Amino acid sequence: IGSEKLNKIDDDNIYLEGKSYLENKEYKIYGENISIKLGEEISNSNNPVKVINSMGVLKAKGFKNLDYEGIIIFKGEVEFVINE
Repeated sequence: IGSEKLNKIDDDNIYLEGKSYLENKEYKIYGENISIKLGEEISNSNNPVKVINSMGVLKAKGFKNLDYEGIIIFKGEVEFVINE
């Protein structure tokens, strides 16, 4: 997790203000103003996002990551460019 400014809202909620990123072994999510609910393992943003994984790069208008379920829901128009 990285951000220009990390704000702890309470023991279960973090707000990544400004340019931010989330990263694990499978993908990297780059965006802005990302909210994280630690207990539910949910992160989201209504700002443009770029996701990079081994297959390529995806761009969307926003996202909701249900990490516990292994699901990422993308908002708005989505563009995916496959690595060649």
